[in-house]
Amino acid sequence: MTTLTIELAPDVYELLRTEARQRGKAEHEIIEQFLVERLAGETSTSPHVVLAPDVQALLTQMTESEMIVPPQGTAADAVRLLESWNAADGVAEDEEGEGTWDDVLRAIDTNRAEYRKLFADRDAQL
Repeated sequence: MTTLTIELAPDVYELLRTEARQRGKAEHEIIEQFLVERLAGETSTSPHVVLAPDVQALLTQMTESEMIVPPQGTAADAVRLLESWNAADGVAEDEEGEGTWDDVLRAIDTNRAEYRKLFADRDAQL
């Protein structure tokens, strides 16, 4: 086992203590569980997901077979739909003022709080 020491702001530590009390665990157990979940790529089955009451009510009324919707159409239909979307994107690329994908990536880098750029190669393409 390895020991890690971290400094927390008082308000963050109080949140941690409250969470630990609610779960009946020690603070270090809460932190360890959090890190394991995050580093292992926590899935959408997270216990922190809360459904709206109307969605919960709807789900209690439906059977599993009602929730599974079989695909409609053929694979060729799907390909044609994707190709039409791709063609439409090429025609109306800047129509809504959103710019290109490179512009979006540059904007992400420009507005990052960190100094390290994620898409530095995009600046070289200008």
